[in-house]
Amino acid sequence: MRKLTFFLFSLLVVAVCSCGGKKKDVAYYEAQIDSIRKAQQLQQMKQAAGVYDDPVEKFFDTLQLRTLPIRSAGDNLVRMAHFSRVPRSVASLLDYPVETPLRMVSLPRAHGFFVGMLAEGPDSIAPIISLVVLDKTYQLVDELCIYEQKEEERGDDHGILESDYYITSDYEITVMTYFRKLEKERLYVDQTRRYIIDKEGHFEEVIVDYE
Repeated sequence: MRKLTFFLFSLLVVAVCSCGGKKKDVAYYEAQIDSIRKAQQLQQMKQAAGVYDDPVEKFFDTLQLRTLPIRSAGDNLVRMAHFSRVPRSVASLLDYPVETPLRMVSLPRAHGFFVGMLAEGPDSIAPIISLVVLDKTYQLVDELCIYEQKEEERGDDHGILESDYYITSDYEITVMTYFRKLEKERLYVDQTRRYIIDKEGHFEEVIVDYE
């Protein structure tokens, strides 16, 4: 606030000097600065009172914050946090069809970017869980799927391909994929991948150190 006021005052001085320092110019620019101050104060008061002009801003500002680290809880979202239902206006920002059932919880920011955990699908089935990174205008920067269940055929074997994940407090994201044979109930590790969020807000895969 102080920096903005100083900046506006500097503009006032420049404007007055360039116009010969007329009193009517001083009064005009002082009124402009006062108007900007009042608008900022009103916006701060609205946010403190939970009143928002923009429904998108309201949605993101009122999401529950889930702290790190996070260990997978399978398809049980309740064990992790309270996921809020995503409105249609936000679904379109995330590049999803507006009718897609989505729920979201907020995570700590990374390099200044908003990070959220997004669950896709109705309550009756196992959700697809992704991490999304958004910029300051809530536009999608990148997305990473970290949990999903789906049937898969591998030769004569029929089973379920399922993911598991762990997110450290430093945003080191490990995603493990398993293949479970239905007829034998045996679990096989399919692959393990690790990611970080780079300074541009993108998910970058890194080498997994097994030592």
